Amino acid sequence: MRPIRLFDLLMGFSHALDLVTPFLAGHHVRVTFLSQLLAARLRLPQTTRKHMLMASMLHDIGAIPLKSDTRDLVFEQNKNQHCRAGWAFCKTAGLPLPVCDMVLHHHTEWQAYATPRPQQALAANCIHLADRLDIALRANNKQSLADACKTQQVREREYAPRALAALADLAEDADAAALLYSREGMVNHLAATFGSVLLGPRQLVGLCGLFSQTIDSKSPFTATHSLGVAHTARMLLKLTSMADSRDLTTMYVAGLLHDIGKLAVPLDILEKPEALTPEEMTIIQKHAQISMELLGSIPGFSCVSEWGGRHHERIDGTGYPCQLNAARLTLPMRIIAVADVFTALTEDRPYRKGMPLTQAMSIIVSMAELRYLDMPTVELLAEHVALVNHERIRAQRRAAANFVAMRRLCASTAEGMTLTK
Repeated sequence: MRPIRLFDLLMGFSHALDLVTPFLAGHHVRVTFLSQLLAARLRLPQTTRKHMLMASMLHDIGAIPLKSDTRDLVFEQNKNQHCRAGWAFCKTAGLPLPVCDMVLHHHTEWQAYATPRPQQALAANCIHLADRLDIALRANNKQSLADACKTQQVREREYAPRALAALADLAEDADAAALLYSREGMVNHLAATFGSVLLGPRQLVGLCGLFSQTIDSKSPFTATHSLGVAHTARMLLKLTSMADSRDLTTMYVAGLLHDIGKLAVPLDILEKPEALTPEEMTIIQKHAQISMELLGSIPGFSCVSEWGGRHHERIDGTGYPCQLNAARLTLPMRIIAVADVFTALTEDRPYRKGMPLTQAMSIIVSMAELRYLDMPTVELLAEHVALVNHERIRAQRRAAANFVAMRRLCASTAEGMTLTK
């Protein structure tokens, strides 16, 4: 896997967030574009603008339902709660503190800050202004950018005077108004500004880890599944002695994001207590193809897309989404398919305990005998099952601890949740 651009990865994640709230499709890109136009007029430092890029692309990440169990929502989708939930996601994933703070305060009114206002307040307020501006434009799609700006300028309590001055200048920018209705134009503009920012392996894994948490948080039935698959698959690939460090990182990222397509699956299907209808099964099976398409849209993620998106293909060619047979399934694809089944059988879920290793391995061997799973990979797993299972348990306990931390952060009072000074 070659170096990945920060902007490309964030664009991929924004596509995924669009699947969760289709009525706001393109919202994150437009808010990012508008907030960067404001930041440029305010001459904010480049480092601040990079943090704004991350925060605005992810600002509604907390709108994905995060549950403590099947009955209890940790937060409702209102302004205060989804801001806090997004902040909790970013904080537990180890994103830069300014990014976390901007996500937390992307709906905070300017007059609500204590004085003196903290360092990141103006940047967060620009994201808030851009967010409200996009919502206003969506509410009246015949409204011009200039008119939408005027409706925001009267809300002096909400916005910083400097931000309003930048908005007045933006209202007169015909080029910006034209780009606002061209997704390609906005993307090209942002890429020209931030396209040179590359992610190191640790930064890449951190951001992908953040998004794997959002994937798993959609349903408590699989609340730690992605991390379990990632660690299991990486361990199995390592045990083959046929991979270098880059391959292991690629496999880990593929495991983290293999179920990203489930963001498009309705929650009532993901959590249906009885057997799915044929129509519902068709819907849920589409997640693999959606995963491939989302991951494949990120330049440099071709292996992540192929390895992660093929986790439901079978050796005999009866799997999905493409019914590939053994001749077209590479070793990494076979490994992640085994890792997915092993993790699903052995992990604890709200409605059942994980299977004992002997029972899980019996099922997995049977699936290999039926030519659903790759027999050499299953034999490798069987030879090292205690070691692999120890790695899986350790990873999933860490994921569970992260969710506990996020629930506590979401449930905490606003005290102490201020912008970094």
